[in-house]
Amino acid sequence: MIRVAIGLICAVGGLVLAALSASALSVVGTGEVTQTEPFAVADGAYVLVLDQATVPFENTEATLTVESDEELFIGTANGVDTDDYLTGIAHEEITDVDFPHTAVHRTVAGEPSPDAPPDSRDWWTHTDTGTTVSHTFDLDTPPQVIVVAPATEDGSLAGAQVSLTMDVHEVLGLSIVGFAGAVALLGIGAFYLLRWWFARFRPRPRPRAGRAGTGPSRGGGAARAETGGAV
Repeated sequence: MIRVAIGLICAVGGLVLAALSASALSVVGTGEVTQTEPFAVADGAYVLVLDQATVPFENTEATLTVESDEELFIGTANGVDTDDYLTGIAHEEITDVDFPHTAVHRTVAGEPSPDAPPDSRDWWTHTDTGTTVSHTFDLDTPPQVIVVAPATEDGSLAGAQVSLTMDVHEVLGLSIVGFAGAVALLGIGAFYLLRWWFARFRPRPRPRAGRAGTGPSRGGGAARAETGGAV
């Protein structure tokens, strides 16, 4: 029964490890970077907002990229400042991230634009402009809020293409190690289970012949010796 227990534990452990490795690869793929499907910002949204805490991963980096035909502004700041600035303003908000499928988003109705353009604020921790803007952030640092808006007063964010990428170069290596461990555990499990199975069909050992009567007794030898002596 010990062989059966060891075999079953190893087999179950190997199956679980293989399932976890396959699940990780199905989520991020086999490349070094996984990416969501791009989506377009809805008409009427003045800014795009992403709270970095929305990305449900750690020990890696993610990048938000927005492409448009018009000049864009991108900035990062703490949530208190951005919430105060965008209260009552129409915006598009990323609410969840499902790599490698899509970034879930919603449109929040409000005023078409704030009283002052975003570049007039002094609380941004990072800013950039261009027709293609991006920001890479570490998922292990305190999260901030990323805001993308038109760089000009009469600009528009409508139709801008938004995507998220994440660095997953370590996942492939860990998955390969996981598959190797699963194969090893399954092999050990099969070894113990097969030993238990074939042990059931071993022939029973034949009983050994008893030593009694297999040779001349001391009494018989002594009698012959006495007879020979008498002659």
